[in-house]
Amino acid sequence: MKYAKIISSGMYVPKKVMTNAEFEKLTMFTIDPYFSDAIGINHRHISEDWETPTYMAAEAAKKALARIGMKPEEIDLIIVGTDTPEAVSPPDAPRVQYLIGAHKAEPLAFNVNASCANGALMLDIAARYIAMGDYKNVLVIGTYAMTKFLSWKYSWEALFSDGAGALILTASDEPGFIGSVARADGSWWQNWGIYMGAGTMNLAGFERGLHKLDLRAAYPSTVNEEGWPMLINKLMEKYNITKDEIGMIFFTQVRKKTIEKVMETLGLPIERAHMIMHKYGYTGSACVYMAYDDAFDEGKIEQLEGKVVIFLTSGVGYQQVATAFRM
Repeated sequence: MKYAKIISSGMYVPKKVMTNAEFEKLTMFTIDPYFSDAIGINHRHISEDWETPTYMAAEAAKKALARIGMKPEEIDLIIVGTDTPEAVSPPDAPRVQYLIGAHKAEPLAFNVNASCANGALMLDIAARYIAMGDYKNVLVIGTYAMTKFLSWKYSWEALFSDGAGALILTASDEPGFIGSVARADGSWWQNWGIYMGAGTMNLAGFERGLHKLDLRAAYPSTVNEEGWPMLINKLMEKYNITKDEIGMIFFTQVRKKTIEKVMETLGLPIERAHMIMHKYGYTGSACVYMAYDDAFDEGKIEQLEGKVVIFLTSGVGYQQVATAFRM
């Protein structure tokens, strides 16, 4: 059996920045100072019209390929995770395949959508394909263009940014991928989302604003504050991982104070949770890969040899996934 190892990363971030002051002028909402402190966000990156989800995904992928000098035709499988797709159909992944120049080798390319839980889920899927011997090199990309789905009339919209992150995994004789745990609860399905779809793709649906992101009822903070430690403890128990072995945890970058509280609950130093929301805002499906790439650029990844790295992602719907790798 082969193990999946992470060998490269890349990200793409739009250059256009919206400050808090600009957000307040646009929406007529004053951002509570607590928001910036608790969430950790004081600006957001806004994609231009030409910076589509597939464009951003392809640019992140190109950087991951260039980092290790890998040719596009060496990629055997491309998985794109997003809940802000370029189209309902066809999926983004074949378009990304073409944009990076991998189409001549005809690697399989498909989308997944577990909303913002995509990051850890895609790693789990890719690792299992590699373990079965079906593919050697797998490219996983999270891309997020949520600002294109905002109404710009609600205070909570200050959370969102656009961007893309990519990781490349390859088959190895040594771990690598350790395993995953997950949970989901569909009773929260109606709380938050973009509810345009079959049956509502009509004038009435547009008039109701179903093509825009809608926060109908907030999730309680306990969803992550209690759910994340529970999943990490399950992961540690299932795969005999000790706290001392955990070198880094990449959480969904949705709230700084939640990450700090979870690390305190786990009894782990906050330095082992690399955070990027202060740099890039909240980028959903892309955020944990962007956090990994940012940690790599800061020289943190090379210090984790032999350690366990955990990706823990949450998405509306809801679903949560925790995936562990030995570096």
